[in-house]
Amino acid sequence: MKKLLFFLSTFFIGQLFMSAQTVTTFSDGTPDDAIALDASGNIYCSNYVGDTVFKFTPSGEGTPFVTGLVTPNGLAFNSSGELYVCDGQANTIYKYDSGGNPLASYPISGHPSGIVKSFDDDSMIFTLYTGNKIMHLATDGTITEISSAAELSGPVGIVFDGDGNLFVGNYNNREIYKVLPSGDLEFIAQLPTDGGSYPNLGFITYGQGKLWGTVMGNDKIYWINPNAVDDYGHFAGSEQGSMDGDISVATFNTPNGILFDEANERLLITDFGTKNLRIISGVTLGNDNGLPKIDRFKVVPNPVKDSFQILTQQEGFNEFSIKVFDAMGHLILEKKQLRLDEPISTENWSSGGYVLIIESADGVVQKKLLK
Repeated sequence: MKKLLFFLSTFFIGQLFMSAQTVTTFSDGTPDDAIALDASGNIYCSNYVGDTVFKFTPSGEGTPFVTGLVTPNGLAFNSSGELYVCDGQANTIYKYDSGGNPLASYPISGHPSGIVKSFDDDSMIFTLYTGNKIMHLATDGTITEISSAAELSGPVGIVFDGDGNLFVGNYNNREIYKVLPSGDLEFIAQLPTDGGSYPNLGFITYGQGKLWGTVMGNDKIYWINPNAVDDYGHFAGSEQGSMDGDISVATFNTPNGILFDEANERLLITDFGTKNLRIISGVTLGNDNGLPKIDRFKVVPNPVKDSFQILTQQEGFNEFSIKVFDAMGHLILEKKQLRLDEPISTENWSSGGYVLIIESADGVVQKKLLK
């Protein structure tokens, strides 16, 4: 009972965080692809279906930074503030100074796509989308192969975690892998898709102990546990749209680029459909290492429509009870002695955000639901 009271109290505190997570739009320019941040807090976004890399000031004013490219794709800064730009169909990586002046170019076939600064030095790691490879670009311009593992299928997103582990995301099949020092890949997760014109994983990023990724055709953003297998969850987005406001109602239009600005607790997103830069402010997602085992539960589907189910791979699990609260903290549903896979109706629920509390012999945990 004490655990339940604790989680009920954290629910009301959590509502403050939920209401603080808001989405706004920077509408200058036509950004639709990768994102990078400089040391002054300026945001850089590429326009893949165009020829420009845009620069946004912290206040949201956007101007062209580099023009004349073919399909500007991945972006990354080195420690000197020099910007590397992958020009995919031009099969070239370019380097620019802080004023947008060209410094160097590095031809490489295979459609260079995502790029990230190496964890320990100023060399670059990048993906080849059609070449299905991960490559290393040394500061002297030498390019060498890191991996051509068979699991690579249109690799785009590439990111380091806080410990220097490298992760890659496949655009084609939405699979995410950890890249081992040998070049072999270790499976982490495959994000779901609703199909549509873009059943693809856009980019991936890292922040607050999690990986984050965009699934374009779902119009959704997901978090991924980098230390488990297929442990991920829906974070934002529902139907296709461009609505700003509270994260529980905000919508996205084919989200593609993603970057976690950990210093400011926000996610930066580019919408491929509307070519806008979207900012999710107040992002908080706690590390679940200290939570009960039942936090390994998944709510399917989420967002919900007419019903949902609670699933888990935990062995030996039997019955549980649930309570559901609306955004005002009102109890709207309570069920006891439920079993796995039992459908829970939401037909009479209004659209919005809810908190689901699951209680069993193993403990109590809360999950956010969207309808």
